[in-house]
Amino acid sequence: MKVIFILIIFLSNLLLCAQSISFGAISTVQNSIMQKKLTPLMDYISATIKKDIKFKTGIDYIDTIEKFQKGEYDLGYIGPAPYILATQKNKNALKIIVGLNNKNNGNFHSVIVVRKNSSINSMDDLKNKTFAFGSPKSTLSFFIPMDMLKKQKIDKELKEHVFLGKHDKVAKFVIMGRYDAGGIKESVAKKYSKYLKIIAKSQDIPDFLIVANEKFPDELVEKIKKALLKPNLQKIVESIKPSAIGFRERKREDYLKLKEIMDKIE
Repeated sequence: MKVIFILIIFLSNLLLCAQSISFGAISTVQNSIMQKKLTPLMDYISATIKKDIKFKTGIDYIDTIEKFQKGEYDLGYIGPAPYILATQKNKNALKIIVGLNNKNNGNFHSVIVVRKNSSINSMDDLKNKTFAFGSPKSTLSFFIPMDMLKKQKIDKELKEHVFLGKHDKVAKFVIMGRYDAGGIKESVAKKYSKYLKIIAKSQDIPDFLIVANEKFPDELVEKIKKALLKPNLQKIVESIKPSAIGFRERKREDYLKLKEIMDKIE
């Protein structure tokens, strides 16, 4: 145990001296778009701690979560369900710096959508229909929609369900009529509101987090946290998502209700 502690201190000192650090991200959209969304945030953190920051992501949700779990990213932007998954084996694998705040007190929602002209108007109408999810590791495009289906006892009444990866792809395939319904985050549904209608909306779910791996120096974590909790960061957070209004303090306990849902589904 003493050897491990000494090793962590040694690695932390190396990070303090490092000129460049990595910033990992769960990409809910194309990687290039995700990098563009996060660039103002990375630039701000870079100026705060006086270190260059390089954007990184994995091949997909699963690969990115594994990289977070293994500590391959110094800092990162991660969704609630991926955060729970990345800290299953080691609850200290990621230090929460802050959570994204928005107009709904830092929470967001999953919605179930169908085509605008669809005859489906409620959850009960989904019986014997086809359904599209995003990634099987996504908060708002799998775990929460599946929980909604289970509560209505519709999950086993579907004709077919598939995983398409991205929220936008789910929306587009529902619009094209490839699938009768899909589970996506509310902001994507609003983007395609001309073509989609929402038939169900989830409970409040805590928004995305900014995290550091367990070896990242505590003094830098505190420095970043203090900088991100300052007011007037509107341009930075709006680049991430239009509904964001800043950052807020978060703790692991805020995500335990979601963990219960995930455990039940898995």
